[in-house]
Amino acid sequence: MSRSLITVASLLGLISVAYAEVWVEGSSQPVARITISSPVEEIVESVEVEEGNIVEKGAVLATLFSTEEQLEVKRLGLMIDKASEDLKTAQGLYDKKIQSKSNLMEKELAVKRLKVEREIAQFAVDERIIKAPVAGTIVYRLKDPGEAIGGVEPLFEIIDASKMKLVFFLSTKHLTKLEEGMEVEVLFPEVPEVKGQKAKLNFIDPQLDARSGLFRVRFEFDNREHKLKPGLRAKVKLPETEDGE
Repeated sequence: MSRSLITVASLLGLISVAYAEVWVEGSSQPVARITISSPVEEIVESVEVEEGNIVEKGAVLATLFSTEEQLEVKRLGLMIDKASEDLKTAQGLYDKKIQSKSNLMEKELAVKRLKVEREIAQFAVDERIIKAPVAGTIVYRLKDPGEAIGGVEPLFEIIDASKMKLVFFLSTKHLTKLEEGMEVEVLFPEVPEVKGQKAKLNFIDPQLDARSGLFRVRFEFDNREHKLKPGLRAKVKLPETEDGE
């Protein structure tokens, strides 16, 4: 076989290999995008974060005024101390058979009731401390100190991009070749230096879109190392279909 024929055959082989690779394009989204709202109507006392800050789960983001609620906790604490002393006295009198069992139980009940009331008051204080429900990045900060905020009004928006959802809309010809848990190669056209990465298929929509005839699939991509930005276009390599497409 002449060198020219070998070259043509080699090129045809490369074209065939390239043709067998089925790449589809979709979009990337953060694994979680959460709007954090105020549980009460109050004044913002302080804000601890700025847009772009990366926070851990449980980090304090803002504090609302809670002077009245804190004073209520202290008041109930003093009442519990007094009721506990009364209970101690009642216990001594009961042991000496000076007072009845019912009087002792009444004192015990008074202490328990006040402790429950203090827990409720402490909850009112705690709910005015706004914390991050997940680790992530603050993308919107909507209030400043001194501003009023209504109940369930948004304060922050936070995204968790340590993992990303890669969403694709596919033709039904791919359906028989897909299985939840399978791993496929993934590329990001805007970040070509990120290569050799894998994404795992974790959702296949059981329903087709009536208008387009396509079905939705979602892959999960571990983004802890590369810190790719959500919103990037993503391409995944799927198994070849029956017709080679």
